[in-house]
Amino acid sequence: MVEPYGGRLVDRQVSETERQRRQSERRDLPTVVPFTDQLCDAEKIGIGAYSPLEGFMDSATVASVVSTGRLPNGLPWSIPILFPVPTDPALKGVGVGDTVGLLDPAGPLLGLLHVEERFPLDRAAIARATYGTDDPKHPNVADLLQGSDAAWAGKVDLVGRLPTLGGRAEWTPSESRAEFTRRGWKQVAAYQCRNPPHTAHEYIQRLTLEREDIDGLFIHPVVGRLKKGDYRPEVIMEAYDALVQNYYPKDRVALSPLTITMRYGGPKAALFLAIVRRNYGCGSYIVGRDQAGVGKYYDPYACHRIFDEFDIGVQPLRYDESFFCHRCGWMASRKTCSHPESDHGATSQTRIREALASGTPLPSDILRPEVAAILGRPGGELTN
Repeated sequence: MVEPYGGRLVDRQVSETERQRRQSERRDLPTVVPFTDQLCDAEKIGIGAYSPLEGFMDSATVASVVSTGRLPNGLPWSIPILFPVPTDPALKGVGVGDTVGLLDPAGPLLGLLHVEERFPLDRAAIARATYGTDDPKHPNVADLLQGSDAAWAGKVDLVGRLPTLGGRAEWTPSESRAEFTRRGWKQVAAYQCRNPPHTAHEYIQRLTLEREDIDGLFIHPVVGRLKKGDYRPEVIMEAYDALVQNYYPKDRVALSPLTITMRYGGPKAALFLAIVRRNYGCGSYIVGRDQAGVGKYYDPYACHRIFDEFDIGVQPLRYDESFFCHRCGWMASRKTCSHPESDHGATSQTRIREALASGTPLPSDILRPEVAAILGRPGGELTN
């Protein structure tokens, strides 16, 4: 199995004895309920999903990532992992050498941030370098521009875990690696998604499972902070459960959520998401058309080319756009189908969302009936 990024899986989870001690001492600490993005990032740092990072980036690391796309040690890294300084007046006196308790919104202590530096953020410059734009209509850019103009850097100790999704356990990198080993998988391909599956997704997953160099497929949906029009996390997972249980061999596919905020950074986000999946034990990574894109900000195939520019030790499995061909009778691409576009049905979430919003029947050509039944339930599967 592929080794963790940087050669070592970071584990900053405290022992049970230490957890109890820290929980009892929380009243003596300055505490904050961080923005959801930073809370998820703190957990992922602690469990090793962001290895080799052991904490939130300092100014030198941010400058290196922004200017070169690499950590100071030369490892490619494309997305700054920042902790903007909270605006809470009670934290005004926090300085270098202090420890801040990071609280889950429900109250428990999730982690500790050991402040090693406070530095200014050139938010517009970071936005342009990371997302290719400083347009506030871009969702991640909007978050960055509206946030603090300074950041804390420092190592994180993980004291607790975020609540599970509907009682579903979320694997840590150590747990996914142990599960892959139990199944006898050495060459694992990761599939990144943030929506319920339609047949274009299934098509490239099946193509991947057909490869002789792939032992198993790890479907790893991002189910972090929601924005208007997103599917609810429990719906995404239930829909994928239906696909996996009804259509895939159980010994070839694994499924677990990933609670982070989606970065819509096009090629740079695709590279970051592949690095994360390497830490979970995946040596191959599926890259479809316009992965991690939003709006018209990115060339749809720039997410393919960035893997030629930066070697992260992960094999990119690149797939072109696919469609439902009514004459072929199932999914195809321009490499496999000669029929005109008039015979092609678009496989897009836009079609599904429009049908859900209007109350019209869901498109049966691109949705498995079990998935359509989940998405079509009354009560609203999309956020308002």
